Amino acid sequence: MPTWICDGCGIEHPDSPQPPPADGCVLTSEEVAIEERGDLPPHGKWTTLERLAAQPHVTEHVDHGRGVHSLRRAPKFAIGHRSYLVQTGHGNLLWDSPAYLDDDILATVRDLGGVAAIAVSHPHMFGAQLSWSREFGDVPVFVNADDQEWLPRPDPAIVLWRGTARPLPDIELLQLGGHMKGSSVARTADGTLLTGDTISGALAPGWVSFQRSFPKHVPLSPAVVRRIVDALEPYEYDRLYTLGGDEIDSDAKRVVRRSAESHIRWASGEFDHLT
Repeated sequence: MPTWICDGCGIEHPDSPQPPPADGCVLTSEEVAIEERGDLPPHGKWTTLERLAAQPHVTEHVDHGRGVHSLRRAPKFAIGHRSYLVQTGHGNLLWDSPAYLDDDILATVRDLGGVAAIAVSHPHMFGAQLSWSREFGDVPVFVNADDQEWLPRPDPAIVLWRGTARPLPDIELLQLGGHMKGSSVARTADGTLLTGDTISGALAPGWVSFQRSFPKHVPLSPAVVRRIVDALEPYEYDRLYTLGGDEIDSDAKRVVRRSAESHIRWASGEFDHLT
């Protein structure tokens, strides 16, 4: 039976002979009180891994050095995020897994050493994580427990965690919240931070941003931004990579601090007299 993929978010849904209903995506926007929980537009066009593999496309592979590689499909599919493969002496981590599999990307990943564990920054990035797990021998898939409700289906490969976790000895997951309740980052032993949408890029070089809703440009509150930055303070990191492809290749901790201070001061009304 085919594995069905939502073309709005790229998340795989349970295998079935027929596609799910038009409004059947787990991330279809749903308003609960004042919280816009899925916070993506309604979608419901379904495709399959086989159809995606048959479409003309390439996988863009970038070696960022220090064992960090990014992978992205072109032309873009669904959200169009970058996935990251982190090489360690104890196996490789696949971060924010791609929403597709084909011979080309599988060959690239195998050449880099395969996958020993999978982890996700937040539910918008579930992608085809279970299919990737099966491809590499049912490796564990780390999902924050506060985002469990967004999983399209249970699976023995899924490992639920809160706070911190180590999918591999040289990589630590840190739950920071913000964009979504379980939003998390991954930090390598030598100081690379993979942020998903927990911390995002900006149009200005050497800057980052903090947003609740990217489609609607709704910022996080000053209190939440302060919480995120304070939670990161004990950890050293000098590089930062987002799912959108934004890169801070040096002095990333200072960039995060500076960006956060500006965000907090503006959003708190300190400069309202200038507007």
